[in-house]
Amino acid sequence: MDVRTYDTVGALPAADWGTLTSGSTLYSTTGFQSVREEELPQGARARRITAHGTDGTAVAGMETYTFTRPPHALYTPADLLTGLIGEERHAAVASRPLAIGAGWSEFRGQVVHHPDAGPQQRAVAVEALAAEALNFAKGAEASVLAYYYLTREDALDIARAHEHAGAIVLFHDVETVLPIGLWDGLDDYYAWLPAKRRPRARREVRTFRDSGRTIREVALPEVVDRVAPLNSALMRKHGHDYGVERAAEVYGRQGRYLGDLSTLLLAEEGDSPVGFALRYHHQDMLYARVAGFDYDFANKADYFNLVFYQPIDQGTGRSTSAIHLGLGTFEAKLSRGAQPVPLYTVLVGVDQPLEADPDAVRERNRQETEAFGDAHARHVVGGLDTKEWQL
Repeated sequence: MDVRTYDTVGALPAADWGTLTSGSTLYSTTGFQSVREEELPQGARARRITAHGTDGTAVAGMETYTFTRPPHALYTPADLLTGLIGEERHAAVASRPLAIGAGWSEFRGQVVHHPDAGPQQRAVAVEALAAEALNFAKGAEASVLAYYYLTREDALDIARAHEHAGAIVLFHDVETVLPIGLWDGLDDYYAWLPAKRRPRARREVRTFRDSGRTIREVALPEVVDRVAPLNSALMRKHGHDYGVERAAEVYGRQGRYLGDLSTLLLAEEGDSPVGFALRYHHQDMLYARVAGFDYDFANKADYFNLVFYQPIDQGTGRSTSAIHLGLGTFEAKLSRGAQPVPLYTVLVGVDQPLEADPDAVRERNRQETEAFGDAHARHVVGGLDTKEWQL
């Protein structure tokens, strides 16, 4: 494989990266990478890596980053490695720079592939990407190269590529996806739900409609100033120091790079904005990114009408297979039809193997997958067997 590296989004060959991300998530696209490029903390570096076949065709690619400290608390490898490696090694992991492979946008990593690449070609390409990512991590004197929030397939591919370095694969979290393409309108959706859940869904739709509130669809750049206070209010309600100016800056930036992909549902009572749900459309998926509300108005099931019921009612599923809902709030999402997708993290020692106890790793994965099932399987429409999630 011919490996090529690019330090800026602008340097990426648009045709190559566009082909590689044609089947990717939104978060690997140049638009979202441009957002991240502007948001990189001081001292961080980024590198985009592509692997090309003998004919010059780009077969696979990934983003790689180095940080002097984790960019977010959920990207802290020492937390994941507690109890799995020795104390001295653990202290080194906590004190040294960190490298992250396969992206760090919105808790979803990914290796991007050419749609026509076969399994063997993909495997060779991933090996080449992994070797370059490891060299990049060594140059930053990182202790760990971490690939966060991957699907099972990507996690196993990367673990095989780093097998010689003693890669650790951990079940990490769960994202949820609403399979909106299954239903042709609300009546079809109600019929799909278990009988005991249908009255609540109908009641939530009726509550919103009876309130007289309306929903209109707009592009993000048109309404940044109107939705920033609503998002700030939601963030502050959940304990975050997140003012209106910061919200306006964040979503103004996303509007510049992703405005043409944005589709924002704005709920209004008269002329007053009451709530919103920001989504981005990429390929056949909607990505539900963020919401916000004015808490001076009574809650009329605004969130579920914006994120779940309005798209179903409007027939969005005829052009969209699913709505990606991200991490967290599992009971609320799963009980209304979202399906769980397990995500894994691969950790690789940079200067030396992490030497994790394989039995401890297996037991950690078993316990955490079973714990998720015990807590949430009863909410999943169609049921859930987390034994399939264990590696």
